[in-house]
Amino acid sequence: MRNFLQAFLFFCIWFVLAFFIHKNVTHASTSSQNNLVNNNHDKTDNTTKLETKKPVLDSIASNETYTKVNLSKVDTALYIMPFTEKFVTSKNNKRVIFPRKFFYFKDSIFNYLNNNPTKEIVIEGQYTTNESLPDGENFGNKRAKYLKELLVRYGANSSRIKTTNKLSEYEYDPNGYYADGITIYQKNLSNINKEALEKDITNKTLYSYFGDNNFKPDRSLQTYTQEVKNYLKLHTNKHITIIGHTDNVGDEEANKWIGLERAKNVANYFISQGIEASKITTISKGETTPITNNNTKQERAKNRRIEIQIN
Repeated sequence: MRNFLQAFLFFCIWFVLAFFIHKNVTHASTSSQNNLVNNNHDKTDNTTKLETKKPVLDSIASNETYTKVNLSKVDTALYIMPFTEKFVTSKNNKRVIFPRKFFYFKDSIFNYLNNNPTKEIVIEGQYTTNESLPDGENFGNKRAKYLKELLVRYGANSSRIKTTNKLSEYEYDPNGYYADGITIYQKNLSNINKEALEKDITNKTLYSYFGDNNFKPDRSLQTYTQEVKNYLKLHTNKHITIIGHTDNVGDEEANKWIGLERAKNVANYFISQGIEASKITTISKGETTPITNNNTKQERAKNRRIEIQIN
């Protein structure tokens, strides 16, 4: 009996000791896990803040915040667009260099034009006397055109981007760079440019991958859709006709069906962006109205198009 009591007492002491050890270890493990989670959470928050903190175009909302200037080669009432970074030009080179953190430049212009239908952009490139070219051109104009080409390839409407140049006797740094060789202005569209833009909106030809199963609108279509929306707000009685065209490869009836499907893809995108379905008609002319021969790959690509008419 005595041996039994001793064994039982030893068991109780061992049980209590084991319980406290387990409790302390569990608490320490839980605290460590919580600290790890909190630390990871803090890191995630910091990472998110770093990733989402992107430079933006300053003071984009109104003319009053811009610096007003007058240039003889273009209309008056120009306003400098205040980017936080500078465009860098290189000695004896028509290209323009972008600082790494200036990646937002194209998005800023693209979005500005889409959100301000009565505005246009003027790109001014500076050049020195020894940067004039024999054909009457100069590096200032070529640099401005270089930027315009980048913006147009990105999806901006070329008819709303003008280029100009300015003779300026500045000096390049020892490495051959100058950090203020480009200025971008915004101004109101003139009446002449408004008429040209309206003609472009109401009779548009688009080239894209309209036939892909995973149809995704490119930036050109995004820009045009916004222009159509703005136009229809002013002309509420207008109607849109979307016409699909193909090359002559394959069966004629099949091509007519393909052309219609491509037109429907564009129509569905218009509708998804807020244009009323009742204002849109889709038709197809298939291969019957080519704008060039179908002899080469390049010619066939020109015939695969979408025509949009607004009347």
